[in-house]
Amino acid sequence: MFSEFPQTLRRYGIDADIRVIMDMYRTMEMGIVTNLGSLFDVCQHLICKSRREIAPYTLAFWEYFLGIDTTNYNTIDDAVRNSAAFENWLSEKLGTGKIAGKVDYKKLIDQFLNETLNSDLKSNIQKELDGRQHLDIDNPEQSDKDRHGSSNTPRSSDTMVDYSKIYLDELLERMKRVMENQKTSHSGGGHWIGSHGYSAYGHSGSGLNGIRVGGSSHAGSARKVLGDPAFYPIDLDAPINDDNMDAAIQALKNIEDFHPDRKLDIKRTIEDTGHNAGIVLPRFLNEQQDRTQVLLLLDNGGNSMWVHARKVQMLFAKIKRRFSQDLKTFYFHNAIYDQVYEDEARRKPVMLRKVMENSPEYRVFIVGDSYMGPHELLSPYGSIEFREESSTSGLENLKTLHKHFPFLVWINPTPKQFWNRTVASYIQQVMRMEPLTIKGILEAAKYMNQIKHF
Repeated sequence: MFSEFPQTLRRYGIDADIRVIMDMYRTMEMGIVTNLGSLFDVCQHLICKSRREIAPYTLAFWEYFLGIDTTNYNTIDDAVRNSAAFENWLSEKLGTGKIAGKVDYKKLIDQFLNETLNSDLKSNIQKELDGRQHLDIDNPEQSDKDRHGSSNTPRSSDTMVDYSKIYLDELLERMKRVMENQKTSHSGGGHWIGSHGYSAYGHSGSGLNGIRVGGSSHAGSARKVLGDPAFYPIDLDAPINDDNMDAAIQALKNIEDFHPDRKLDIKRTIEDTGHNAGIVLPRFLNEQQDRTQVLLLLDNGGNSMWVHARKVQMLFAKIKRRFSQDLKTFYFHNAIYDQVYEDEARRKPVMLRKVMENSPEYRVFIVGDSYMGPHELLSPYGSIEFREESSTSGLENLKTLHKHFPFLVWINPTPKQFWNRTVASYIQQVMRMEPLTIKGILEAAKYMNQIKHF
C-alpha cells in the first residue's frame, strides 16, 4: 500500500526507508489515522526532522496520495488544477450544484486542499473527561489481580482526564488507598499508579493537574511531584529510561567473570603439610579479580535508533567503572558489513576482522532495532550506503561474529510485539535476541553466564 512512498520522499530530498512504512502501519493500527488528513499529519511528525523539510514533504505526499506532480508545472496551483484528484472533486461539486456563478479556481483549489486534507487526528487521539466523573466510577479499593506483573509495554492512552477541580488532599488520600492494593507495575488505564495512562497519579500519561509520581515531566500540568520511584513497582518490561537506569546497571552487573586468580595460601599449605606427615598438599586462595571485558556494537543510524542509541550510551557510560578493565564501543548503521566505526559520526572505519582480533571472552552486545529492508541483511551488496557495500551479507557477518564471540546477545529496543515487522526473525536464527528492557538485560546476562566456558 505504501511501499513506494519512501522512494517518492527521497526524490524530494527527504531521507526515508522502510521504517517509515512500519511506523505508518503502527499508527494506523492504533486507530488514530482515519482519513487522508490525519495520515498527512502523522506522517509529517514521523518524517520531518526540521521545519525546512515540511514543504518538500508536503509536495511528496501530494504526489504519492493525490497524484499532484508539481515538477511538471510552473506553479503549485497549476499542478493541483490539472490533477485527476482535483478534477474528480470538482466534478462532484458541480454535479451536486454546490458551485454556482463564476468559477474562482484559486478559491476552489484552497477549498479542495482543505477538504481533502481535513484532519481529525486531534479528536482521534484524545477524548477529554471530567476528573470528578471519572473518580465517581473508579473504586480506590480495587484489588490488583495481576500479581505476576504486566508484560505489556507502555502504551499511550486515548483518553484525557482533567483533575483540576479535585482538591489535592482528596487525590493524595485516594492515591494512598490505591497504593495499599497495588502489587505490580502498570502502564495505561485510569486507576493505578503507573505510566502512560490517565489516572490522577503516575507519569507520562494524559491525566492533567494530578500528581506526578516518578518519571519526567510530560504535559507539565502536575500540581504535586513525588520523585521517589518507591511509590510504584519497577516495571521490568518497560523500556530503559532515566528512571530505571540504576536497575538496568544492576542487571548488567549480573554478568559473571571467568578469570579466577589462584594464589598459594602459604599458611594453610604449611599447616596441612605438618598434619600429613610431610606430604605437601598445596592450598590456594580463591580470589577472583573482575576482568569482564565488554564490546558494544551500536546502531546509531536513522531516526528510529537515535533516541535509543543515546540511552544505551548513557547506560554503558555509567557502567564503565564496573567494566574497568575494558569497554570498547563501535558504531554501525542497520546491518554490520566489512567495517564498523570508532566514532558516532561513522567517519573512522575499523575493519571487522580487526574487531575480531579481540579475545573471544569479550561479552558482546549488539544494539539495533532491526528495522531495515530484508535485502540489507540477507543480500550481498545489500547496504543502502555505497561505502558499506560488501560481497558478504550482513547475516553472514553476524554468523562470523558469533562464531568468534560466543558470549554475544543482540539487544533490540523495538517492542517485542513489533519484531515480526522487522528482520528480527532472521537475526534470531543466528544469535540470541532480547528487548532493551531491564528484564531483557537480565536475561542476556543469565544467558551469557550459562554458556559453557572454553
